[in-house]
This record gives sequence, structure tokens and C-alpha cells, in this order.
Amino acid sequence: MTAGVVLLCIGVCLGMGRLESRVHQLPRYERPLALEWQDLPDWLQLPENRHILHTLSRGIQLRPTDQLLDAGLAERLGTALADAGTGWIDSVDRIRVRPDRVVSVRCRFRRPAAWVRRNNACYLVDAQSVRLPGRYQPADCANSALMTITGVRIPPPLVGQHWQGADLGAGLAMAEMISSHPFRRQVDLIIVANHGGRVDRDRPEIELATDRPGSRIWWGRPPDREDGTEISASQKLALLDSLYRRWRRIDLNRAYVDVRTHPNSVVLPAAGR
Repeated sequence: MTAGVVLLCIGVCLGMGRLESRVHQLPRYERPLALEWQDLPDWLQLPENRHILHTLSRGIQLRPTDQLLDAGLAERLGTALADAGTGWIDSVDRIRVRPDRVVSVRCRFRRPAAWVRRNNACYLVDAQSVRLPGRYQPADCANSALMTITGVRIPPPLVGQHWQGADLGAGLAMAEMISSHPFRRQVDLIIVANHGGRVDRDRPEIELATDRPGSRIWWGRPPDREDGTEISASQKLALLDSLYRRWRRIDLNRAYVDVRTHPNSVVLPAAGR
């Protein structure tokens, strides 16, 4: 009786193997599997960002020989996408291999929040200071919709890793605050080189370089770090909004505009400077 059961099991296994082989030979199983991204954020649907998806598609190695009934396929693709080195993926929510030979992938993506310029190169980071893929020339980030931060002290980490440093965190907070204001297009750089007064305690910790060569906005301490020695970040923004509405230039065509001290007025250099 036992030998018969064993023989029956062997026969079933062999039969299933042959059945699977025959199924894979059917015409509809000859087509390679296709990849489909689900619920993409708006920014990834823009034509200029589609290259990100192409790069990810190549990286997960969906092979022409991959089969629909491969039990380990979804796990393998999920592992490839979740690798920190991809840079663009925050988390993999779901991978589903559908009967129509489509591999459906839904992820949470890291959205670029700012450029970081360091040593004549530019890098992308997300809002949590994670470095995104790529190393760019400064010309690549000029006139970008994203703000550019310069003066960060710590060198860039590997792709997918957190870029350490309170100076970068302060720069990202500034970029988020400024980006929605009409005067934003006049700001070329967020300069954090003197963060914490590490270069000169008599100079502002953060400065904004405007599109007028040589002009600066003396912002001062990082947002929410005024400690009673400067007006609040919201008051500084209100001052810049007021300058833009009245004069159309937040730098007033001067070498600097100091917004650190008074909620209703700014400090300017002497006439002619």
C-alpha cells in the first residue's frame, strides 16, 4: 500500500511538470512578461521624468525567459526594487503577476526636493535628505523648478543613503518655505556655508543669493531656530513678500537686504552699495 502511494505521488509530480511545460508552450505564454507601474505620482508622469521609470525597469531585470507561473518572480523583483541603491524607491507596496502576463508594480517614490551643489557638481535629494541617483553639472540645475542649496559641509553619501548634516536640513526647510512664494524665481541659491556661525559669527547663518549678481538676502538663523534673537521665519517671509509686491525686487538692487531684525522694515547697506 505504501509503495503504491509513493508511486502515485511520483506520477502526479511528473504529470504536473509535464502539464506546466505544455502550458508554457501555449501561444499566449510565448510573449514576454510586461511591466506596468500603478498609481504613479503626477511628477513621474511628466515626459521629462519618464527616464526614471526606464532606469528602474532595466534595474529589476525582468527577463525574456521569466514565466508567469514562477512562484519566486514577485519576490525577486520586489527585492531588486527595495535595494537602497535604486535611490528612487521609498517602499514597495505591491507586486502582482497577472494572468494577462503583466507584472503590476506599485511603489512609493522619493520625490526630488532640492539640488545640492558641492565642489562644482550637483546632486538631487528628497525632503528627508536622501541622496537620489545622478551627478550633474551646475548648468543642469540652473533655472530649475527646484531650489539649489550650497555650502553643505559633509560630502555626498552613496545613492539611497541619508545625507547627514544640520546645514542641509536647514537648507531643505528653506527650500520648502520659499518654493510657493512669487519671489522664489528671484532666488538663485540657498547658502548655508555659515550654518551655526561656523565661519563668521557676525554674518548671517543663511543667505539667499538672488539673480542679481552679488546681491544677497541676509536671512539669518534656520527656521524655528531664531531663539528670540531674530524675528520669526513667517515674519521674514512676509517682509520679502511685501518687498516683491511693492518694488518687484526682493533685493531692492542692493548688495544685501537684512530681514533678521524688524518685522516691518529691513536693513540696507549705505546708499551706493
